[in-house]
Amino acid sequence: MPALELIEDRAAPVSFYPTSLASRPTSATLAFKSPGGTTKEAPTVTLTAVGAAGSAGVSSVTSQVVVVVDNATGFTPGASVWLETADGWKGPVMVDEVESTTITLESAPPGTLTTAATFYGLGLSATISTAGTVTREKWYRLEWTITSSDSTVAVVREVAHVVRTQFADPVNATEVKRYVAANWPGLAAGKTAGWFRTIATRANNRVRTLIQASGDFPDLVGSPSVFVDSGAGLAAVRIELAHQNLVPGDYEVASYVELTTGELLRAVREALANTYVDRGDTDSVVSGDVRQLVIIPAGRT
Repeated sequence: MPALELIEDRAAPVSFYPTSLASRPTSATLAFKSPGGTTKEAPTVTLTAVGAAGSAGVSSVTSQVVVVVDNATGFTPGASVWLETADGWKGPVMVDEVESTTITLESAPPGTLTTAATFYGLGLSATISTAGTVTREKWYRLEWTITSSDSTVAVVREVAHVVRTQFADPVNATEVKRYVAANWPGLAAGKTAGWFRTIATRANNRVRTLIQASGDFPDLVGSPSVFVDSGAGLAAVRIELAHQNLVPGDYEVASYVELTTGELLRAVREALANTYVDRGDTDSVVSGDVRQLVIIPAGRT
């Protein structure tokens, strides 16, 4: 997961979904730490409440991904909630769509959904104050200390950068749907909004990760739109689709992923060569901020 980008000198709402817990969270605290390890502040953490009184029961089951709940308060498309089923399974599930009290999940849970199942809140949220983001610097930390219903305590860390500007992702769910509809129209018609949203999120994270792997930070890129123009965003989408066995023609999945990964790497390099990167974080373009892409022609004799 790429680092969070918090705008300097502004209050920053943050949220976290502890999907690796063995039991549902009941409370949490947050320490916002400087790169040097000093706790800058400890804002109040709120646990997302679902239903009328902290939980939502299942009124009816349409399928193992579609249920009607007694109260849909707190259910948000693209966010996870905690589910406990009557057969003993408990864990996080992703909400795909919400229509009145009808909840569509991203995928069927390992446990069996019945009217005896119960949903609980999972999301943790807090706000870092302006005083906490006054200094622009990389490698801040958010340390969430989470107490679960079985009294176990987990400490989970996230990385955050306090930045001048945030990176603009190269693709969104609408563009993913357009691409899938053009290549697999029957499949596109049967997919939910959440499916396209997940593909877009994974593709954008892939691009961000490659930028940082190249030695640069995404927030310091002068014009993020170059990753659209170079085709980096679309190449990342094609890789994510290939991981779901969606490849064009007669391609074998592994070879297509290898081919498209090469295209993505080239697209990222081309994008970085067609803009500047404020590597000194000075808000000015200086020597070393612009690096041209050098292509050496090769031939066989």
